Amino acid sequence: MGAGLLLLALSSVGVLRPVSDASYVVLSPIEDSLRAIAQPIADMVTNYQDIRGLTRANESLRTENERLNAEIARLREEGNRQQQLERLLEVKNDIPTQEFLAVRVVARQPSNLRQMVAIDRGKGDGIKVGMPVVTEGNALVGTVTKVEGSHSWVTLITDVDSAVSGLILESRAQGVVVGGYSKRLSMEFVGQDATVKEGDTVITSGVGAGHPAGLVIGRVTGVAGDRQEVFRRVTVEPLASLSRLENLLVMTSFAPTQVLPP
Repeated sequence: MGAGLLLLALSSVGVLRPVSDASYVVLSPIEDSLRAIAQPIADMVTNYQDIRGLTRANESLRTENERLNAEIARLREEGNRQQQLERLLEVKNDIPTQEFLAVRVVARQPSNLRQMVAIDRGKGDGIKVGMPVVTEGNALVGTVTKVEGSHSWVTLITDVDSAVSGLILESRAQGVVVGGYSKRLSMEFVGQDATVKEGDTVITSGVGAGHPAGLVIGRVTGVAGDRQEVFRRVTVEPLASLSRLENLLVMTSFAPTQVLPP
């Protein structure tokens, strides 16, 4: 301890300053060399810390971006659904004498041979077999053919088992619009003397009481048949986009009846 006090005293009066200066002169090049070696390591550590911070910030931004994209998708989907429901409301206003129930398509018939979709309403909602199903533009989609507790199946107008009494709006020519395995419509039993041309509108005639009159089925896309044939061959394109059905209306107030011959 005495030696330490002595060195402290000598240092305070400047006696050791030359020694200290000499040590500095000796050690300074070594310190510079060590600093030159250590600096890249220090820089690397600093850069690593910066990179980790940037990585965390980037992950946070990516998470927030994904959340915002999901929210945008949700709002867009909600907006599309709202627009569809507004267009379906126009159908209700166009046919005020009928009552409708809004439904959603929840499944499709997996077989390519049948054209059917399932809707999210069933017996508990008052759905019954035979009720017509429509979409925007008063377009006929199909008919309820099977009802379960919580859902129902709708046979589309393009199905092979579908048959709807039709009417050419422009000429009042009548026939039966049927589906087929080609997923297309044809209008049968149209007489050779009937005036039918491409672009004509086909609607339900109400004949047979299976469907209400005035629902739009589609437009004529082709007319064929020789004069020797009894009937003309008429092809019809559905007005409804049957491959992209989402929100529909079931006409719950319509009860189909069977008209028996006398």
